Amino acid sequence: MLKTLMAATIVGTALTAQTVYIGTRSNEGIYRMQFDPATGAISDVRVAGKTVNPTFVAVHPKRPLVFAVVAAPEGKVSSFAIEPDGQLRLLNEVSSKGQGPAHVQIDRTGQWVSTANFGSGSVAVYKIEADGKLSEAVDSAQHKGKGPHATRQTGPHAHSTYFSANNKWMYAADLGIDEVKVYGFDAKTGKLTESAPLKTPPGAGPRHLALGKKRIYVLNEIASSVSVFENGKLLETVNALPEGFTGNSSSAEVVIDKKEKYLYCSNRGSNTIAVFRIEPAGLKKVQDMKVGPVPRGFVLSPDGRFLIAGAQDANTIQAYRVDAKTGQLTAVGDPVKANGPICFRFRI
Repeated sequence: MLKTLMAATIVGTALTAQTVYIGTRSNEGIYRMQFDPATGAISDVRVAGKTVNPTFVAVHPKRPLVFAVVAAPEGKVSSFAIEPDGQLRLLNEVSSKGQGPAHVQIDRTGQWVSTANFGSGSVAVYKIEADGKLSEAVDSAQHKGKGPHATRQTGPHAHSTYFSANNKWMYAADLGIDEVKVYGFDAKTGKLTESAPLKTPPGAGPRHLALGKKRIYVLNEIASSVSVFENGKLLETVNALPEGFTGNSSSAEVVIDKKEKYLYCSNRGSNTIAVFRIEPAGLKKVQDMKVGPVPRGFVLSPDGRFLIAGAQDANTIQAYRVDAKTGQLTAVGDPVKANGPICFRFRI
C-alpha cells in the first residue's frame, strides 16, 4: 500500500504543470508559459506583464514576486507581484544606478536584489521591502578600466551578478575589463566591500557565471570560451565552439546541473549549446547541439530532466530532454512562439 501511495504521489507531482517566466527583448513585456515536467511539453505561452525589453528576470523562491531589468539607456529595475492567475502586476521601478542593465539576481536570504549595468559598467544592490517593492539602491560600485579588444572593451561593461552559496560574497562578471569582480556582501545592510578579482584571459570578455561547490565557471562572451577557477586560481580555459567553426560567434549563457556533472553553454553565431562533462581534470566536450538562431538564455528544469532554450531571432522556445547518463540533449516536440525570448526562470 505504501509503495502504491508513493508511486501515486510521484506521478501526481510529475504531471503538475510548472510556470516559467521569460525575460524578452520585446516591447510586449515579460512572458510566462506552462511546462509539463513529465513530457517536456510547453503550452499556454502568453504575455504576463507589460514592460519594455525586460531582458532578464528573477523569480523570488518564497514570495509571489518577479524582478526584471528594463534594458533602456536610463536603466530601471522593476518589481512585479504574481497574481493568483500567474499574471504580473507592477509594484514599482527604481533606478539601476547606471545605463543598460543586463542582469538581476536575488540573494540567498531573499531580502536583497542586485543588478549589473552593461552600459556604464556598474553594479547595485536593493532591499526587498515588506510590500514587495524595491528600495532605492542601498549600495553601488562603479568599475574602471578597459580591455584589449578595440571595439568591445573600451571601458567597463558589468554583465551579471551572483551571490555565493554562503551569501558572503557577490561576484560581478565584467566583459569590458576581463575581470570577475569579487565583493564581500553584508546581508544585514546590503553593503559591498571590494576584494581581489578573478582575472580571465585578455580579450575573453566574461559575461555569466555558474557557481559550483568549489569551482567557478566563467562564460567568456567575446572569446566563446569557459574559464574555470578554484580558490581564486585559473585552472583552464576551454573553447565552447564546435571544432573547426570559423565564423563570428559569441557565447551567452552557462549553467551546471545540481550534481555538478555537466556544464552547458549557448553560442550565438554557431547557434549551438555546448555540453561538457565536468571531470576532476577539467571540462570534456561531449556534444555540440544545434539549436535555433541566436540562442541566448536557457534553464534546466528543477529535476534536471529537461533544458529549455530560446532562439531570439526565430522568436521560438524549444525543450530538450537531458540524458541522465551522458548529459546530452535531444529536442522534444516542436518549437513554440514567443517574441525575443532571452531568460527563463521557473516559479518553484
